[in-house]
Amino acid sequence: MAPRVRKYESGYEKRMKKKKTDEFILSQKGALENFVTREPQSVFANKNTCASGGVDVDDIVGATDNDVDVDDCVGATVNVVDDDLGATANDNVDGIVNSSCEFDDNVVANDVFESIDIFDPRNWDVLDCNMINNLVEKGPIRDLSITKGPKDQSSRRFSSAFYTRILSNREKCDREWLVYSKEIDKVFCFCCKIFKKGIGRNQLANERFGDWTHVTTRLREHECSAEHLKNMTTWYDLR
Repeated sequence: MAPRVRKYESGYEKRMKKKKTDEFILSQKGALENFVTREPQSVFANKNTCASGGVDVDDIVGATDNDVDVDDCVGATVNVVDDDLGATANDNVDGIVNSSCEFDDNVVANDVFESIDIFDPRNWDVLDCNMINNLVEKGPIRDLSITKGPKDQSSRRFSSAFYTRILSNREKCDREWLVYSKEIDKVFCFCCKIFKKGIGRNQLANERFGDWTHVTTRLREHECSAEHLKNMTTWYDLR
């Protein structure tokens, strides 16, 4: 196998080369003055010239050297830094503007979403697709602190006992589809209200039901109907 050949300068070689370059630049200081005839100037004039022009003798000497052009190197470095800073600044500004626009859109969407209580049965007719999907995924919310509703003219009222269905074998089953709205004192069928097509055939699916005298019979009829069972299946498949 052939020996590996170093294709780049070592750190020591780079330092020695830089040292020789610096020594050469220092040795050329004052050489330009042999070819320049200076006119007498006052101390104050020299100070003003230096202050206003910002001229450095070292920069002038370096600029006349053909082998090492310090100004070109420095200028190139400054240009690169300026370009990088400019690009970074523009990127940051664009990022901030874009982020602000996205944030504003999200804020507006969130404000609209939060302004409508998707769990309130009174709002179920005005929900859009995204709201319905969110509601179906989370399911209806019951206020379990409400065990009794206000009495009607017949002294009948809502009871949290309606949430439970008692089968013929005395087994108890939760009617998780049943929701009570205390604001209007009515009960709703969640799945039939959300997934109904056209006008519902009964008040549980269409408007609501608040006839507390016949509510037990109406609940039994509704939960055994083909339309309700179909909507229940759709709900179970989507959540």
